[in-house]
Amino acid sequence: MFLSFYGRDASAMQFIAAMELGRTEHGITDFTLVSPEGTRNHVQVGSAERLGKFTGRLPRQNLFGSLNHLFVYDKRLQEIDKPNRIGWVVSNVDAGIEEKVWALVKTLAPIALLDHWQGPLIAWCREKGAVHELGGGLYPRIGNLHALRVSISDHFIRHVSEGVRNRVLLP
Repeated sequence: MFLSFYGRDASAMQFIAAMELGRTEHGITDFTLVSPEGTRNHVQVGSAERLGKFTGRLPRQNLFGSLNHLFVYDKRLQEIDKPNRIGWVVSNVDAGIEEKVWALVKTLAPIALLDHWQGPLIAWCREKGAVHELGGGLYPRIGNLHALRVSISDHFIRHVSEGVRNRVLLP
């Protein structure tokens, strides 16, 4: 979903070009990432059309010479899917991530949500999988970047309505 790395300009562009070529032109269709602990993680590239790229050049006066910082990411990380009520929160720090998740829940929900409902509703969303952090199972997180998928369903709306009706969520 998201890859960030440093490299020489030619190497970074060669990597991007190889991903865009695909299998028929003998490009990269998969690669292996190695964590600092030495764990090997296999990555499938999939369709290169869904990938966004962003690059920045580091100052030449650094220890390693001329380096680029390249970000490769799934474009869905930037877009909110309003019809399906799905969005993503990507953050490199734990501080403030709950507020970002809450802001996205309020954006995706078709009903008004009061800020003092944040605690119980976010807890319910995490319990039911409406807020799900990526980085476990077959695809572990490497590094300190957190990605959370937020998906608001009709079940969430019914839960809020019942909470207000039963006076669990007070105005």
